[in-house]
Amino acid sequence: MSLKAITANRLREGDVVYLTATGRWSVHLNEAWVSSDKAEIEAKLAGTAADVAARLVIAVYDMEVVEVDGILQPLSAREIIRAAGPTVRADYRASPNSKAA
Repeated sequence: MSLKAITANRLREGDVVYLTATGRWSVHLNEAWVSSDKAEIEAKLAGTAADVAARLVIAVYDMEVVEVDGILQPLSAREIIRAAGPTVRADYRASPNSKAA
């Protein structure tokens, strides 16, 4: 079985986050808790229910990763894109203070 990390989106900002070994959420994939043990992964996923109920995160699931030279790398194209950050340039987004034309 491959290594898996647990990912979600932070509800307030929409940031992609990863569950750490201490149970906190980090925006850095390399800080993620990883395991290849199916029961351990399922227990960690179940443990995130409180964070979902508290509306801290949404869409929690596990994702495959590989460790290359001590750095975690996502395996799927979807997760590579999510880990790289927003796909919309910040300068194209309307600022909260801007008025629609």
